[in-house]
Amino acid sequence: MIAKHCSGGVILGFGQIEVEKGIIKPGTEKSAEINMQNKMLIPTAWNHLEAGILFGLNLPLLIFKETGVSGGVFDNGVTDVFIHELKKEVDPVEQDALREVFLKWRARVSQHYYS
Repeated sequence: MIAKHCSGGVILGFGQIEVEKGIIKPGTEKSAEINMQNKMLIPTAWNHLEAGILFGLNLPLLIFKETGVSGGVFDNGVTDVFIHELKKEVDPVEQDALREVFLKWRARVSQHYYS
């Protein structure tokens, strides 16, 4: 397994399927209608598989998602990893915060690599 040779992972959740009409979680308390005003973006299933393998190996993860992408690894609280929104434009204050996110993740990857 190639993941055993990794020291960290980055998961990028881009929408692969756009759902404009339907029902999510039918028959449950969390059932909700999907419509033109409430579209749903579904990422590739590989995002979940890769994130699950890396999470299971206890590797540092950095997760970003396109606005509107949800489900699985992209739902807050599913893992202990904060889910970051991908933005087309980032102001200088956000750039500094994002730089800190990358530096912290890199430090955890380096610690894993050298230990």
